[in-house]
Amino acid sequence: MERDLPGTNEPAELTLLIKSLRFERQLKEELETPPASMMDRTVWGLCRDFTIRGGHFKIEAYIKTWDIQPVWVYNVDYFGLERDKDCKIHLYRALFMAPTAGKPIGDRVSIYFAMEISKTELEAPVEVRFILESRRLIHTPGRSKFKKKQSLR
Repeated sequence: MERDLPGTNEPAELTLLIKSLRFERQLKEELETPPASMMDRTVWGLCRDFTIRGGHFKIEAYIKTWDIQPVWVYNVDYFGLERDKDCKIHLYRALFMAPTAGKPIGDRVSIYFAMEISKTELEAPVEVRFILESRRLIHTPGRSKFKKKQSLR
């Protein structure tokens, strides 16, 4: 079930993720040998094996590695698809909430994930980035770590 993103209503965070992945792809194409920092990534599977449902489960498994307080509950949803000439960028949103008895809706924060799937290099690893709502810093799995002292906001 692929669907294109409606370009006018996408959150600014998704636009940043897409631009980041496009920039990095262009940089890789211009360099004969990418810097080690671009090759040292957590492998989320190969492009040939990617499925939307599999991406969903990998995000959930990744979130479970975070050291966050158990009061935060979350749900991961598929957000849409951005098509490029040589790749597809699948977008997800993890919505975190901290409900309490007095405030059942509680605090909420979204974390947006982008998974880039190459159409031409099927043996390439899936590229993943994520960004917290209302932030501008783009995170790469394996390089960013959440700790108990940090809140999601």
